[in-house]
Amino acid sequence: MIFEKNSSKYYFHYPFPVGIVGVISSGKVNFMSAAWHTQISFAPPLYGVLISPKRYTNQLIQKSKMFSVNFLKYEDYKIAGYVGRTSGKEIDKVKLFNLKYSQGKILEVPVLENAIACYECKVVDERTYGDHILYIGEIVGIHYDENFYKDNLSRELLLYHGNDRYTFATTDSIKFGKEEVQNEIKNITSEKK
Repeated sequence: MIFEKNSSKYYFHYPFPVGIVGVISSGKVNFMSAAWHTQISFAPPLYGVLISPKRYTNQLIQKSKMFSVNFLKYEDYKIAGYVGRTSGKEIDKVKLFNLKYSQGKILEVPVLENAIACYECKVVDERTYGDHILYIGEIVGIHYDENFYKDNLSRELLLYHGNDRYTFATTDSIKFGKEEVQNEIKNITSEKK
């Protein structure tokens, strides 16, 4: 195994779902790809996104105090690239890339038409960690397309592989939870007797 001290970039924990963060502020709509986002809590339902203070999306969230997190299917990887490698300061991404969206049901946040799932989040906390700001959003509403989910899982969910590469799940998932572990323990214990 190779060891590097103080590596400046690391992608060893990828792939990771692509989250398209959407914001509406003062009539401006912007979308940004984010690979760094995570569930924080079930109760209350909290979701975090990490955004560089340099990003235009950061400025808009600072004003609106709300955001959406849109999840795409693999075939929409170009949308992730478009909104991730351009700046809303310089271009109107919605017009240029012909992005269709509707407004959230509860919050004034954009929900991408192409999304297979979307969380409407109101900011409840923010903290700076290194070179990014972690925005904690309370999920006040969830949109999803049941055609892309089976048992709340999607094989078609767009995943970011790092270094501008995208992928998706190519195999079925394997269930190995509490019940399966308990059965394995019984098998291991009986084999040792």
